[in-house]
Order: sequence, then C-alpha cells, then structure tokens
Amino acid sequence: MIREAILRGADAYDARRAFDENERAEVMNASEALTCIRKQWYSKNGAEADRPQDWGYARRGTHGERYIVERLRLANVPMLFTGDDQVRIVDDELQIACTPDGLVMIDDCWYAAEFKTVDPRTNKTNLPKEEHVRQVQIAAAMFDRHRDEFPELGEAAFAGCLLIYMDASNYNDILEFKLPLKPRILDQLKGRAARLMKVKDPARLPREGKEAGGRECQQRCSFNKVCGVAGAGTSTAQGRAGGADVAKQVEEYLLGKSIEQDGKARKDAAAELIKAQLKKSGAAAVEVDGVTVSLSRNAGSVSYAKVVKEHCQGIDLEPYRGAPSEVLTVK
Repeated sequence: MIREAILRGADAYDARRAFDENERAEVMNASEALTCIRKQWYSKNGAEADRPQDWGYARRGTHGERYIVERLRLANVPMLFTGDDQVRIVDDELQIACTPDGLVMIDDCWYAAEFKTVDPRTNKTNLPKEEHVRQVQIAAAMFDRHRDEFPELGEAAFAGCLLIYMDASNYNDILEFKLPLKPRILDQLKGRAARLMKVKDPARLPREGKEAGGRECQQRCSFNKVCGVAGAGTSTAQGRAGGADVAKQVEEYLLGKSIEQDGKARKDAAAELIKAQLKKSGAAAVEVDGVTVSLSRNAGSVSYAKVVKEHCQGIDLEPYRGAPSEVLTVK
C-alpha cells in the first residue's frame, strides 16, 4: 500500500515539472542525440511501446542533481541556470535543443555542467560515458551560439565542460571530469537532426542499437517489438564490443558525410550567386579581399563511356580492366 502511494505521489510531483512532449518531438534533444536514431524517431512519433516507461532512474537522477546543486550553492560556487532556474535552449535552424543542468564559474570562466548519479556497481573506469560527454559539449555550444539571449553571462568566456558523477549509494563518492569544448559539434549533428526530423518512415533509419550489438535495445529501449529487434544482440562481450566499435565509426562517417553535403550545398549556392553577379556586371574577374574570382567557359568533356559503348562492340576489353577496388556503402 505504501509503495503504491509513494509512486502515485511521485507521478503527481513529476506532473508539476513535466516536459512538453510535443515541444520535445519537434527537435533532436541533446540528452538523446547519440542514442539509436530509430529509437528517437519512435519516441517522437508516438509508436507503441513494449512496456510503460520506468521513471525510477530518472527520479534518482533528479534528486541527486538537486543535492549537488544545493551543496554547491552553500559552498558559494558561482552558478547560473541550475535547479529550478534551468533553461531550455532551442535552435530552430539546427533542429537541436538542450536543457543543461547549468553553468559553473571556475577562474572567471564559464563551464557547462551536467550532474549524474551512477549505480554503485558501475565500473567507474568506464566513465565518463561518451553520450554524457557529447550532451554537455552540445550544451556549451548552444549557450555560446545563443549567448545574446542570456545577458547574465556577462563578458566571461566559455572555457570547457564539467561532468560530475555521484555514487547513488555514497554521496561522498564523487568523480569530476573537466572536458574540452567541441566548437563544431553542432555542425556535426545538424545533418543527423535533419535526418531524424525529415524521415516519415522509420524503416529508412538504421537500427543503430542493434548494429552496435543490441545492448541498447535490451537495456534502454521500449520499442523492440515495433522495431523488430526483440532478442537482438550477440551472445559474447567480444561481439558487442566489436559491434560498438563499428557503430562508432559509422556514426563518424555519417557525421562527416552530413558536413560534406552541407558544405557542398553552401558552396554550390554561393557559386551560383557569384556567377550571377559576374554575368550581371559583365566582368570576367573581380578581386574581393585579396581573393581573385573569375568566370570562364570550358569546352565540354568527352564521354569515353559513350565512345566505348558505340565503337567497341565485340572488342575484348578485359585486358584493359584496372585492379579491383573496395567499395564501402553506408546508408
């Protein structure tokens, strides 16, 4: 009876500060950015979950965060946007949002901070977790990008990020990690966010949890059934580790590809505008800030593939074939 009453009270307490699910569904959130992209899609689009969400761990984290913030205030550590004063930053252009745990000032510089609680059985040599590192680096980059919205920041520069882990069984067991900024992290995630928000059919998104060995599917996902990955994963730790390593490199490949595509689109758009201006002015070349820009016309290239197709019928071309090469396809 008491257990049920506690859980009802916890639900009522959470309802006071519940996130707006519709608002969260419109952007990629920093706390989920590195989780399986298909899982994120299901969460944002109302897919049927395998089971009700267990909020117990999140509640533990909330109370641990409150403990840390209150003690830091009592120790007179300068902070902004912590506890009940947290702010949510939304970037409509990037389609990315974050709700950082706050900012901490060290040596007259700001550090974006995340406060985490960990299970006492956690192997602490594996900390900090990569998804937490990215989360706090996203927060720092978002604060810096939207600095004009927060006059409280003053003139102090951003110097880095802080990840604080507190053992849930011993509040004196605290690990602190000071991390560097990652200025390009938002550019790297822009393509991933656009892909997440644009896709209408989740089948077009990779099952990243499964591709990484299935551990995320088994431990952190409530959409195994609709995704079709129930029982996913390998039976050995070696298999999971190998899959995770490949998944990390695939993620880097896709991030690099998205940056490349975004850069090409920007370059092509700028090129068309430059050509239009040169044609309009009738100038063959101009110099801008020490850079010479010219427009000329080249003769069309010869299509050797058409030549071979039209004039080499019946000729054995095998002796002219080059060495075999490897082709990597990542979709």
